[in-house]
Amino acid sequence: MSHRQRGPPPPASDTTSFASLIRHLLESLRSDEALRSEIISAAVSSEAVERGHVGRDGSATLTFSRQPNDVTEFIKGKRPYADDTSGGFSDVYKCVFEKPGEPRTAVAVKAIRLGTSDATLLDARGKKLRGEVHIWIRLDHPHVLKLYGIASGFAPMPALVSPWVENGTLTRYLEGYGRQMQKGHRIYILVKVAEALHYIHSKCIVHGDLTSSNILIDGEGQPLISDFGLSSILEEHNETSYFKSNRPGSIRWVAPELLEASPKPNIQSDVYSYGCVILHTLSGKAPYGEMRDIHVISAKIQGTQPQRPANLPIERSHWDLIANCLQATPRDRPRLPDVISFWKKTRG
Repeated sequence: MSHRQRGPPPPASDTTSFASLIRHLLESLRSDEALRSEIISAAVSSEAVERGHVGRDGSATLTFSRQPNDVTEFIKGKRPYADDTSGGFSDVYKCVFEKPGEPRTAVAVKAIRLGTSDATLLDARGKKLRGEVHIWIRLDHPHVLKLYGIASGFAPMPALVSPWVENGTLTRYLEGYGRQMQKGHRIYILVKVAEALHYIHSKCIVHGDLTSSNILIDGEGQPLISDFGLSSILEEHNETSYFKSNRPGSIRWVAPELLEASPKPNIQSDVYSYGCVILHTLSGKAPYGEMRDIHVISAKIQGTQPQRPANLPIERSHWDLIANCLQATPRDRPRLPDVISFWKKTRG
């Protein structure tokens, strides 16, 4: 794949506005209250997807008709403290799912944190969350994390219930057991992630927050993309529905156009994030690992791509693919079917 030129940096006359934008972004990253108050920013109905019209530009108008599954009564073994509180916006509990006629299984219950106790606000956000949850629960792909439903009693907002995945996130896997992975299995993971991402795009869903921390690795080394609580639903007139996280570190994975005042995640921004996943998976190093978060923001806005790791060689063709996924201009990024085809040819 050819490597196109990156867009030029902002002109010198824009210095004041550029500095203002950097300051605004840093303030939003550091403000815990802002983070919590903006976690839910959705514009979907509280009912389930029934049908939709897909436009020529890939956008879709969605209508809803029913609520998602409430599985509270089947959740057992809740502990007083969460098993994982590292998500920034959520606490994850390891529980047991016991439903008559189904095998007993371990589940992860993700309770979303909110910095408010206002009953009216919580009710409104809860309805919006339920609408987005139902879109996830309808998905059926071997490399998309299954969502069983929602559960009450873990936080003011409904909690998300999904299978417990043994090896945790791809980020942790690459730091632990996965450090010794052969290149072939690393590429296998990237193929399956691309296939899963292409599948959700075919359902008019944009992930909107794809990072190595939103890809889980099961006991057999299989990847599962997750966290559609941070997804966007493509709608007509570019009115997107998504949850905004701004978690520390996630800035390394986000497409530069989403750093604008009114970000609207789309298929092309997911491809950018996928390019960051390629870099991390092949090298074990996070994108822009050579610089701090504060400098990553300005680098992205100026069109500067991450450095190619010198001591962890990545093949030229693989690096060209990464560079193409990270193009500053969204329309210059490759289509996922072409990426999948490239990987399969590479694997021989």
